[in-house]
Amino acid sequence: MKALVYNGPGKKAIEERPKPEISAPTDAIVRLVKTTICCGTDLHILKGDVPTCTPGRILGHEGVGVVDEVGKRRLRVQARRRTRSMRPNS
Repeated sequence: MKALVYNGPGKKAIEERPKPEISAPTDAIVRLVKTTICCGTDLHILKGDVPTCTPGRILGHEGVGVVDEVGKRRLRVQARRRTRSMRPNS
């Protein structure tokens, strides 16, 4: 999958990254259909204003997608359902 990756202040790149895997029973993998590439938080990171953000961080976290896969304890999320994703992926 392609991802916008922070590589240091003022440096960003679209890079190929592996598809995420379910690692906890409450996980869900969402295939994004539409997303903002950068929001205000991402802009602060790109400028270098967030010292805790290290190079290699995947940016962008506000999107709409389809649930591809869910963990064994899938609370309210079901596979093949549309959803919105607002949580950062590290």
